Amino acid sequence: MSPALDKGLLEQVLAAVRQIRPDADPGPDTDFRDLGLDSLDRLALVMAVEQVTGMPVTDRALSDAATPADLTRHLPAIIDRSTPMDQDHPSHLPSMPSGWLDDGARAGEGTRLWHQAQIAGSAVVGSDCTLGKGSFVGTGSTIGDRVKIGNYAGVFGASVADEAMICPGALLLEDPAPRATTPEGKRKGPDDWTRHPVTISTGATIGAGAVIAPGVTVGAHALVALGAVVLRDVPAHGLVVGNPARQVGWVCQCGRTLDTALHCTTCQLAYRHESDALAEDQDPPLE
Repeated sequence: MSPALDKGLLEQVLAAVRQIRPDADPGPDTDFRDLGLDSLDRLALVMAVEQVTGMPVTDRALSDAATPADLTRHLPAIIDRSTPMDQDHPSHLPSMPSGWLDDGARAGEGTRLWHQAQIAGSAVVGSDCTLGKGSFVGTGSTIGDRVKIGNYAGVFGASVADEAMICPGALLLEDPAPRATTPEGKRKGPDDWTRHPVTISTGATIGAGAVIAPGVTVGAHALVALGAVVLRDVPAHGLVVGNPARQVGWVCQCGRTLDTALHCTTCQLAYRHESDALAEDQDPPLE
């Protein structure tokens, strides 16, 4: 038999869900999938639940719960509510955000930093972004709004436009001649090398484990496949794979591969060649 549902606790869980999806009106049995919660959003939900309830959420609760009611039922079994978390249990309830915002760094409203995420001094991150566990945004980086940076991704001085996605483990590099020391044998400092930052355009995706070489520009809504090593510019909507990366096709704004007629069979958008890139065709020919 399922444990009884604590209505007061349920209201706290629903309040946490509304923090993640402020435009939604979730009920006790609203499926998290219907709210469009991806893996990083579910981590955000857990952090919000821990914050409003003072209770830790186990990995099993995170993986098994499908609705706010499910998640609520897991909580009383985790901890006696008469003994809320306090300073004796600091490791279970990190601050919100739980990453590091260095002196001189800026992050916009609604941006979340997960465990060990770091924004270095002078870096600027926009609004409603998500920085996954262990991710790093280096000095000189500029991140737009609604950008997702996955776990352990490294962004070194890059310019990343709105709605781009940097998947887990990806690296955006800026030093074209990396050495630890100068020719005189002294440790290199900020003035001993020239930055060649990467540019990631609006809506582009950098796949998990991909490496973007210094100075490369990835065009709007382009898709860099997982593990690719990108040494030259990628056009808007280009799909590149391999090491070194080569363009093998075109992708829609929704992320799906276009057919040979530059048509998306998923969302039905059509495109046309414009110079060396693609642009949306506002008046596709009738079939």
